[in-house]
Amino acid sequence: MVAVTPTGFLTVRAAGPDVAPEGTTVTDPRGGLSGRVVRVFGPVARPYYSVRPRRPPTPAEGVALIGATVVRE
Repeated sequence: MVAVTPTGFLTVRAAGPDVAPEGTTVTDPRGGLSGRVVRVFGPVARPYYSVRPRRPPTPAEGVALIGATVVRE
């Protein structure tokens, strides 16, 4: 994970060119926070995703998520 936006959305970098389409459900490896991909943007080789979490992360959760990996459910 790259960032948490002021509106509570998550910005995530794809691991490679295999793109998850918009609407894909993703979660962190621990299963604590999940959400849905609402936008795919950036370079084709390794795009970014804008993820709307089911609930906005608390500030502490947001800090803990930076650098975390997300996976498809």
